[in-house]
This record gives sequence, C-alpha cells and structure tokens, in this order.
Amino acid sequence: MLAIGHSSDGRVATVTLNRPDKRNALNQELVIELDSALHSLAADEYLRAVILTGAGNVFSAGADLDALDSMQTASFETNLEDSKALANLFLTMREHPLLLVAKVNGHAIAGGCGLVSACDMSFVNREAKLGFTETRIGFVPALVSVLLKGKISDTHARDLLLSGKLIRADEALNMGLINVVCSSAQLDSDVRSYVASFCRNTSRQAVAATKKLLCGSGLPSLSDLLNEAAIVNAEARSLPDCKKGIAAFLRKEAAPWTVDYEKDHRDPA
Repeated sequence: MLAIGHSSDGRVATVTLNRPDKRNALNQELVIELDSALHSLAADEYLRAVILTGAGNVFSAGADLDALDSMQTASFETNLEDSKALANLFLTMREHPLLLVAKVNGHAIAGGCGLVSACDMSFVNREAKLGFTETRIGFVPALVSVLLKGKISDTHARDLLLSGKLIRADEALNMGLINVVCSSAQLDSDVRSYVASFCRNTSRQAVAATKKLLCGSGLPSLSDLLNEAAIVNAEARSLPDCKKGIAAFLRKEAAPWTVDYEKDHRDPA
C-alpha cells in the first residue's frame, strides 16, 4: 500500500497521509512519496490548491516507531540522509507555488505538527491536540523550529518547543500556530468553502510569486536554515539522552530524567 494517496477534483488536489494503522506516522518512505507527489502537483498548471489530510482519525502522530528504533544504531551519514529528506519536504511545502491547506482531522504531533506548520493555511478539528514532543524523548526539534520562525512569537515557540507539551486546537489558534478551528462535522465543508473561494478569486501566478517573496525575504535563506537544522537533527540522534529517551519511549516507560526528577523531589521519610 502506498504511504501517500492523492486525487484531484477540478482545480484542487487532495493528498492523504495513508498509514492509518500507524497513525500516519512519518518514515522515510512517506516523506519521499509526499515530496514527490507535491513536485508532480506543482507541475500541473490547471491546479490551484492542494489539501493535505490524514487517513483515519489522526492527522499524523509524528515519527514512526520503527524509524525511531533504527536511528539509535544508524550512522551519522544515514541519519543525516533521513533528516535531509524531511528538510527537503518542508522546503518543498514552503516554496510550493500552489496554496497548501492542512485539513487536520485529528492529532498532529511532532513532525506531524511540522507538516501543519509548513502549510499556508490550516483548518483543525477542535478535538485535535497539537505540539512538538521531541524534547520529552531526548530529541531536538531542529527542523520544526525553523518552521516556527516568523509564524508564532518567540515566547510561544519557546513554550512549545522546550516543554514538549501538547495543546488544544483553540490554544494553537490563539498562538497563531493554526488558522481555523472547526467541529469535526464542519471540517470538510469549511475547507471546501475556503478553497473554492480562493480558486475563484486569486491568480495562480500572483499567489506563486507572493509565496516566493514570503519565503525569500529573510537572511539566511529558508533553504540554508533547514540544511543547518538537518545537521543538528542528525547530530542530536547520537546524544545519550536521545538514545535513552527513545529506548524508554519504545518500551512505553518513563524517560530516565522523569524518574530522576521524581526521586530528587521525593518527600523525606
């Protein structure tokens, strides 16, 4: 089964993360397929917008468990290749000439929330939780930190990235992380209505040029920032805390620093 499914309806394409049995978790296969699909859609001059959603009741749970397991013993070169694949996907999304709309049908966590952040617009089921949980397993949210620059305030970015907490959709809206919160019953119709209006009223060439301007207005460039973050991401995978945290996560145990904190703050007998 393909990790990505896509279809077109008039001027709008829908791309679906298609690993519902794995909660649409990200592995290299899915990342590369999604990048390839987006490049193909960009070349279709008839299209005006792309909707990105997840199969089942979760948008994306973040990194695939098997991928987390394998990165513990992978070489730096292998980890860098994997990290750069995700960096390339995020760059493709941010520089894509079409409007990218995230239709977030359920939880969007870690890299899954990164996909939401890389889209131009996001409509989110009010029951969904969002966040970047990397630090809770000893990982560094390097790539997603680049996506948050200019999207939300430094205050909110530090709160989300350093704490690794999950937040409600309405909290994400107040931070500026997402655009619209919908009931699950209204999600499809709200997205369709917005995209229909967009396709009816805007110029494809003007939209593409505006997106290019938004991506290229900063120094260093988005590409340079993501390349640097990919190296940090790969290096972070060899940190002792990352190895310990991932191992504990895969065993469904508390991270060792959680246990240490509780021990240090135990009431005296």
